Amino acid sequence: MVRPFGLRDVTAIRQLQPLGVAFDLRRLLLRSLSPVSAALLDYVTHHRFGAITCVQPETNSSQRRGFVQAVPRANGMAWDLVFLSPSLEFHPDAAHVWHSLLHHLALYGTERAVQRIYARSAEDAEAEDVLRHVGFTSVTREEVFVLAQQPGPAPVPRGMRRVEPQDSWALDQLHRHVVPPQVQQSEGLHQRWCGRSARRRIGAQPTDEFVWADRGDIVAYLGLCSSPRGYWLDVVVRPDHRADLLPYIRSILMLAQCSHYAPVYCNVPDYAVGLGWLLRTVGFETYARQIVMVRHTVARVPVRRPIMLPALEQRVDVGTPVGHVSIENRAP
Repeated sequence: MVRPFGLRDVTAIRQLQPLGVAFDLRRLLLRSLSPVSAALLDYVTHHRFGAITCVQPETNSSQRRGFVQAVPRANGMAWDLVFLSPSLEFHPDAAHVWHSLLHHLALYGTERAVQRIYARSAEDAEAEDVLRHVGFTSVTREEVFVLAQQPGPAPVPRGMRRVEPQDSWALDQLHRHVVPPQVQQSEGLHQRWCGRSARRRIGAQPTDEFVWADRGDIVAYLGLCSSPRGYWLDVVVRPDHRADLLPYIRSILMLAQCSHYAPVYCNVPDYAVGLGWLLRTVGFETYARQIVMVRHTVARVPVRRPIMLPALEQRVDVGTPVGHVSIENRAP
C-alpha cells in the first residue's frame, strides 16, 4: 500500500536511493540535494520545500518496496517527477512498482488540485513505455548541451538589454510565437517560462535575463541560471532571427565563470531546429537527450443544473456532492 513519506521511511529511502533513477536533468545537474534530504525537507516544511515523496513499503506479499518523488512548480498547479526507485534495470518487477507509485502519485496530486505531472526522462524505450501505460503522453524531445570551457570575450550586440517588468506581455507573445501549439496545449495556462519558475524549483541563484529587441519587438530571450554546481542557459528565439543569434549567446556567456567544475548547460527542443548548431559553434557539446512527457490529472468539479418536475411544479436543484438536494417551491 503506497503512503506519504513519514519519518519511519528514512532508512528505506536511504537504502533505495542508490538503486533509483533521477528525472529532469536541470534539477539533477544544478542541485545536489539527495532524495532522503529532499523527503525530510518536504516533511518538516509541510510541502513548502523539498520533494513530495510517496513510499511503497515491502509487505509479506510479492509487492516490492520503492518510492517516488515530485517537486511542485511555482504556480502549484503542476508537479515535476524527479526520482523513482528502484530503476527498471535493478529488478524485473520494477515496472510494477513504477505503475503502483505513479498511479498513487497522480491520485495524491488530484486531491491537491494539481492538473499536470511532468516527466523529463532519458530517451529509453522501456521507461517511455511504462510512463505511457500510466497515462503520460509525449510533449516533445530535447537535446541537452554542455560547455566546459570559458569562451573568448564578446561585445554586447545591438538591441540586447536586461528584461524589464513591462516586458511580460511581449515575452508571452514570444513564447506563443515560438512554441508549437500542441506543446502550448500540454503546458496549459501556467507554462514553465524559461528560468523564472525553474530557479525557484531547483533552488538556484537569481537568473540574469536579457532580451533582444529589434525595432521595438522582442525577438529573443536569453536567461542564465546559476548554482554552485554550474549554469543553465535558456534560449527562446523567433525562427526568422535564429541565424543571427550567435553574438547574443556569446555575450551572455561572459556572465558565467564556466569551467569543468561549473559547466554551462542548455536544452534545445527538437522544434528549435538550428539552435544546436549555434551552440556547437561556441563550443558546446551534446550531453544527453531526454523526452518531455505529461500526465493530465482529473480534478473534481461541482456541477449544478435544474431538473424540472412539471407534475409537482417544483424545481429540484441537484449538485455535487450527492446528498445535497434542495427543493424550491414555485408560486402557483
